[in-house]
Parts: sequence; C-alpha cells; structure tokens
Amino acid sequence: MGVLIPAVELFYKKLLSDDEVSGYFDGVDTEKIKKKQVEFLAYVFGGPAKYTGKDIAEAHKKLIEERGLNEYHFDVVAGHFHGTLVELECESEMVEEADAILHTARPIFESKRSEDDPFGSALAEIEKIRKQQDQDIDEVTHSLERVFEKSSEEDMEIIRSGLRMRGSGIVEYLDEFHHQTKSADTSPPPP
Repeated sequence: MGVLIPAVELFYKKLLSDDEVSGYFDGVDTEKIKKKQVEFLAYVFGGPAKYTGKDIAEAHKKLIEERGLNEYHFDVVAGHFHGTLVELECESEMVEEADAILHTARPIFESKRSEDDPFGSALAEIEKIRKQQDQDIDEVTHSLERVFEKSSEEDMEIIRSGLRMRGSGIVEYLDEFHHQTKSADTSPPPP
C-alpha cells in the first residue's frame, strides 16, 4: 500500500479543487472516503486487502440517478487519477494498467452503454448474470466461454480487476469457471 495513501491524498486534492467535480463532494466526509478508497484500490489492484464496502456502481448510484453524474465526470476523474500516478512518478506500465482497470468501470457512468467496449460489454454481461440468479446455467456458461475465447491472459487480469470494482464473489466465480475450463482443455481425450 506504499503508493496508495499518497496517491489517494493527491487524487482527492485534485478532485476537490476541480469545479467540474468538486460539488459532488459537498457535505461528504472526505477523510472517511479516502480511507475506503485506499482499501478499495488495494483490493482492485490485487493486493492482500479485503474490501467490504460498496461496489463502484452502488457507491455512485444516487449521484448518477439524482445529481447527473455521467461519463463526462468519469473522464474528468479518470484524468485526475492518471495525472496523480504520473505526478507520483509511477512506472508507465503501472499507469497503463491502472488506466485500463479504471476504464472498465466507465460503462456504469455512461448514458448509453457502448457495445464497442469489449471490457465494458463483458463486465456488463457478467453483472447482468449476477443480478439474474435464476437465469439458466447454460446461458451463464456460454457467456463466460465467449469472454474466455476473446480474452488474452492480460485481458483476463484486467477483467478480474474490473470485476473487483463490482464487488466480491464475481471474481471467485470467474476464476473457478476459468480454472475448470482450462482443466477441461488439458484433459486427455477419452479413449
């Protein structure tokens, strides 16, 4: 968590001084949010921390529905996040990975979800599946198979991190399914 605490401090300093987004923090305990943000980022980026707070969609739902938070604001926030990592002289590979992971959440804030975004589409499909628990297991299996067919290992890691933003449970299900799929692929053919 070495870089997370200074990153969150600088990130929130940028957000709170930007007129485009600072109003969304009116009346909010930013010290509490910053502590949760450190936990959340440690969890999202695969650290040892467990996160028990709200997922990103739930945490921003009221702001989206009642105060008009949208993709424009997401882009402003993402720009400050990127700028924070660059200003802290993080390695370029880490900045690129962080940007890719963060952008998996952009569809949550979009007025119209983009079908051209493979990560957003995959994450939206998996989230839909999670919410519709009574859905036929065959449909779940086919959806995940499509994700695995189209995704490299690097893409899968970004998808896993994006899913961590959506809450616990999904990543574990995805990893188990992926493990079973890989095991089936390496099994010897039947005699």
